Formats: sequence, structure tokens, C-alpha cells
Amino acid sequence: MMKYSLPHPMKALEALRALYPDSSRRTLQNWLKAGRFTVDGNPILRENEEFQAGQVVAAAASCKPQLVPGLKVLYEDRYLVAIDKQMGLLSVPLDDGITKRHALGMLRDHFETDQIYAVHRIDRETSGCLLFARGKEAEGKLKDLFEKHDLKRVYFAIVEGRMKEREGTWHSRLLELESLQVVESEEGRDAITHFTVLKHSPKYTYLKLTLETGRKHQIRVHCSAAGHPVLGDERYGSGENPIRRMCLHASHLELVHPFTGKLLKIDSPLPTAFKKLTTGFSSPLSSRGQSAPRS
Repeated sequence: MMKYSLPHPMKALEALRALYPDSSRRTLQNWLKAGRFTVDGNPILRENEEFQAGQVVAAAASCKPQLVPGLKVLYEDRYLVAIDKQMGLLSVPLDDGITKRHALGMLRDHFETDQIYAVHRIDRETSGCLLFARGKEAEGKLKDLFEKHDLKRVYFAIVEGRMKEREGTWHSRLLELESLQVVESEEGRDAITHFTVLKHSPKYTYLKLTLETGRKHQIRVHCSAAGHPVLGDERYGSGENPIRRMCLHASHLELVHPFTGKLLKIDSPLPTAFKKLTTGFSSPLSSRGQSAPRS
């Protein structure tokens, strides 16, 4: 919990600006409506309330996520915001500067600040958990977590073909070419993906994938190299697209909050189209009379 002892008399909004100098008035007003702030332990209800010197304004570490037009916010606090990115939406702007609609820009527009930063990204065709930092200090700490792979990232995918293995690890080195295609190459960077088969049909396999590293297109390249491209991923060899999207979803993000020290778990629900497509799939363990793993 953040606290600020008032050095002189001031109104509520002025005190909140002193507590969060990099937040816009709109953001502070939204947090105020969400009941995030107190003064001497009592809720602050209006931005024009007058306080005296020595009173203590405090803010809860997190609050109810705001409603952001066009985006679903999964978690929000002073230091970070996580969204459930829809398939087809860019995480950040393209280098060509032409595409206007992207998650980073939508968040900056809503919160009326440029102090929101991308600390990782997921492909336009992928849906699910996407995390952003609020402020430069948070950006540095969160980027450090991603660079050290000191967090858990879980995806679900539906791939072509019926995989023989029930679980395993794909370990290779990935290199991005000038064409932006990613290939396995000894000149590339280490990439490790752990996979578990959840269910399958005669044509497809439903996978849970945990990233040990987070290279560009890592899951897509690893699935393709194993002979089982992600459904709908034409770039890496898929010839089928039964639900008119790439069947890859960032489902779970887990990390120790770099400021509060608490374990933070963020989940994005599995898309309905995934559930419908995998209805009727059988468990690889069902033939032995064991229950299927939960997804």
C-alpha cells in the first residue's frame, strides 16, 4: 500500500497527483470511483474533498480493472496492466507506422499518458494474456523478469496431426531472417518449449505448452519443426483453418510482483471456438482408464 503524508492543506485530487505524478487526471478519477484511495483510513469519495496537513492518503496496491473500450483488462495496479488481447489485434505498432490500432496505443489513449510500455508481445494472430508496464521503473523490472525467464507462461494450441508423444520438450536455436521468418539455426538463440498432449482426434492434437524461453514465433516454429504446425498458421506450414484463426492462445501468466513481492497469477479464458473444436477429442490416457488432464 502506498502512502503520502500531506505537507500542507490540499484537495483530494492534488494529493492523489502527488502520490501518482505520472498518472493522468482521468486515471486518478477512475481509481477514485473504484474506491482505491483512503485518507486516515476513511474512503475518499470526491476529488474536491479538502484535507489538512499531516493527514495520510493511502492507495491500495490494486483495484477493480477499468473498462477500456475495445479491450478486456484482466488485472490492473499502480505498476502494471494486463489485458486479454483479441486475435487480430497488434500488441504494438508496426515499424511502417501505418497501422493505427494496437493494444499499446489503445491503453495510452484511454489512460491519457505515454507512461505505459510494452514489456513483451504476442503475435497478432494469437490471443490471450498480454502485460504492460506503467512507468519507466516498472518497465525495467518487468523486462528484466522476461529476459531472465523468471516467470511462467502457458499457452494452449491445436495442431495438425495426431502426436505420438504424450509430453516432451522441444529445444533448438532460433534465428530471425531479414524476411521476418524465424528458422531453426545453430546461429540462433536458445529456445525451449515444454509440451503436454491434453486430447486428440484422428486429425488434430490439443496441446498445453509452457515456455522456458520466449523467442519470437517460438511455439509456432517448434510445432512446425515437429511436423505438427499450429492450425491456421499458414506461414509455418498449416494447410487447414477450421475456425478461421490461428489456434494459439496465451492462457496463463504467473510472476512474483516486482514491487509487492506477491505471487501474481493472470488467466485468460480459452476461446469458445477452441472449446467447440476440441469437443469429442479423446484423452491420450483414456485407453488406460485414467481421467484426462484438465485444461
